[in-house]
Amino acid sequence: MKYKIGILVMTGLLLTASSGFAAVHYQSLNNKNGETTLQVKPAASFPAVKDEDIRRLDYTRQLGEQLLAEGTAAIFYVLHNNSGGVTDTRTKPVLYSDLPVLQAKLSGQKVTLVPEIGDGYTFDKASVYFQPVNLLHPIAAEEVAATAEKLRQQAEQSGKDYAMLPVELSDQMQSLTASYRKGDQKVSVHISRTSGPMTQYVDEQVEFTAEKLSVSGTEMLYTRYAGGNSLAWSAEIPGGQELIHYEINDTSGQFFTKEEMVRLAERLLR
Repeated sequence: MKYKIGILVMTGLLLTASSGFAAVHYQSLNNKNGETTLQVKPAASFPAVKDEDIRRLDYTRQLGEQLLAEGTAAIFYVLHNNSGGVTDTRTKPVLYSDLPVLQAKLSGQKVTLVPEIGDGYTFDKASVYFQPVNLLHPIAAEEVAATAEKLRQQAEQSGKDYAMLPVELSDQMQSLTASYRKGDQKVSVHISRTSGPMTQYVDEQVEFTAEKLSVSGTEMLYTRYAGGNSLAWSAEIPGGQELIHYEINDTSGQFFTKEEMVRLAERLLR
């Protein structure tokens, strides 16, 4: 189970008492047509992943953190724990402290960010991951295999156990985390983009309670757990299957009530 938990942490899909929200009842959220937009499941139901793959993914994640500059991406090939000869794409986020600059960058992407939420929590900064072009516009399988083979040879010839190929980042947001502050108190807003419903997995050892709400016609999930409270919902991007997911967390021990969390969300719903 420890490797399964590891892969969920690396992919940002595991919800624990310290890193996100969890739910006593494994709830789901639906749009106005009754279609699922977000579902929460126990970590045990996550599809099986080989230990080798988890070790490889963990290593390429570490390489990305160590070698990439802010706002860059690269394809990595590692020699160890890679019997399938596959590559992993890693990115470094772009940091923003100027909200108008970030809003201009995200213009047209149906992502809502505002200067202030709730009772005086103002925008402080944001960390934004943009989609690499090779993932946004996938190339043919033959080209993927050729790139992997080229990087494998480079890794062997260099004497290192890895090789990397820089790739361009698109302007499309993949995910972001924005911080809002009011004095010493902080609230985080996490926003992510998916091509369909999002599934999040919960560590079964977490104790929590969850309640589904309806706010201005939007279903939301309000969750209380040992580390704080959260509120999550999804918004559809017109003309397709893509969704924008929002999650607000109180990160300074405020333990907001349900009503307070809804007030934090109201301006993001406009």
